[in-house]
Amino acid sequence: MEDKKEKNKEGKDSKEVKKTKGNGEYLKSLVTEGTINQNLVAEELLEEIELLKKENNDLKKTGDEYLDRIKRTQADYENYRKRTLREQLELIKRANKDLIEKLLPVLDSFEAALNSEDKSSKDEDIFYEGVRMIYSKLMEVLEKEGLKAIDPKGSEFDPQTCEAAVTEASNEFEDHHVISVLRKGYMLGDFVIRPAVVKVCIKK
Repeated sequence: MEDKKEKNKEGKDSKEVKKTKGNGEYLKSLVTEGTINQNLVAEELLEEIELLKKENNDLKKTGDEYLDRIKRTQADYENYRKRTLREQLELIKRANKDLIEKLLPVLDSFEAALNSEDKSSKDEDIFYEGVRMIYSKLMEVLEKEGLKAIDPKGSEFDPQTCEAAVTEASNEFEDHHVISVLRKGYMLGDFVIRPAVVKVCIKK
């Protein structure tokens, strides 16, 4: 009869034990007091360990998700920054190209003035020197921006950089080679902004 009461007491006490995380110290105190046996404590501790493992895995999974989200956000920002920088550079290049294209007729006028043979007086010589200096400064600025003159004279005709305006037979030049440049062409970096207009040797 007494054993039955003891078992009932033990069973009652066992039901009172909370099977939740964090009850390890509580179970140890019950063992010390002799309220429950060690087998039950071991079972409860194993359950607690499983709960802790599950929580740890959940936290690790959540941490990995946040880390992945942060990495993707950083990658998106870096891609956005690079794309914005590229767009800004392209905008600057287009603006430079448009401006330089508008200045090409000015360069043509300068070259026409410099190639003029009418320099008979001292005043004209001073004027000529002033024009030459202005032209040199202007070309220096434009060359720093990437402008290059196309000078194909004596070279084989290249339709990518030249336009053939006149053809002529000549013994001085090889067939399909440029005899002279009628209007200068220009490149901005690797792009042709105005092809050179040329006279080409065509031998029949």
